[in-house]
Amino acid sequence: MLVFTDVISRHDSSDGSMTMKTLAERFEVLEQDYNAVISTKYMGTSAFGHGSQEYIDSAKGNNWIARVKKLLEDSYGKESDYYKDFNDTKKIAWYSNYQSLLKHYKPIFDAAREDLAHSATAQIMATEHAELDLIINILNKFPAFCRQLNKRYNDRAPFEINDEYDVQDLVHALLLLHFDDVRPEEASPSYAGSSSRQDFLLKKEKIVIEVKKTRRSLGTGKIGEELIIDMARYRAHPDCDTLVCFVYDPDGWVNNPKGVIDDLEGGDTEGKTRVVIAQF
Repeated sequence: MLVFTDVISRHDSSDGSMTMKTLAERFEVLEQDYNAVISTKYMGTSAFGHGSQEYIDSAKGNNWIARVKKLLEDSYGKESDYYKDFNDTKKIAWYSNYQSLLKHYKPIFDAAREDLAHSATAQIMATEHAELDLIINILNKFPAFCRQLNKRYNDRAPFEINDEYDVQDLVHALLLLHFDDVRPEEASPSYAGSSSRQDFLLKKEKIVIEVKKTRRSLGTGKIGEELIIDMARYRAHPDCDTLVCFVYDPDGWVNNPKGVIDDLEGGDTEGKTRVVIAQF
């Protein structure tokens, strides 16, 4: 696996992009995990001299609480009552960790889960990520689109895709089928003393799409290095909330696409980078 440990750090990108469905799925997983945490209950001596009290495994309980906190942030935002109440622990200062889970954390979790379908924030996020999912789907199917261009009526000459500019033209045309404002070659702010351009900016959606086509001199190592630089540049772009890095690799020069994708997406600590490597 290609690992860029000197340039980027790992993180769990599973929370990075989500729809209403995945938010609901995360609530469901945490509901199941809650039952597993509760099953660790045992009797212990109170640190405050209150005799015996019920406790749960501390590591498992803290892990569950941290994951719910992140889910509440993703679902409702840090300014929501759910998020603030969940993190207000003054009322449970004298509780055991079992009591805290039962009387404070779980009721807020249940209420937030019940209210998810009516959350304005979640509805907005669902719309935003539906647009991103559409783009990802288009790019994943790009090789099939290209193959179809070679199957022309009456043995006519196929449409040739020779270099990166051909790929950019085709991606531009496909994006225009679904988005009204597609801006090509949007200049990005300078980075490390140099300047660059992003291939396409969807202004309204605040999505930048970087398009590359591999070749013998642009295989696994080189493509990874270029995309790391692109990721650093896009952070300074005022109109970019999400960067989509699209690599068209019809000849299979990237020998471990999943490894490259995991490393690059994992290197964005904000979870705002998506990488598509389309090969066959």
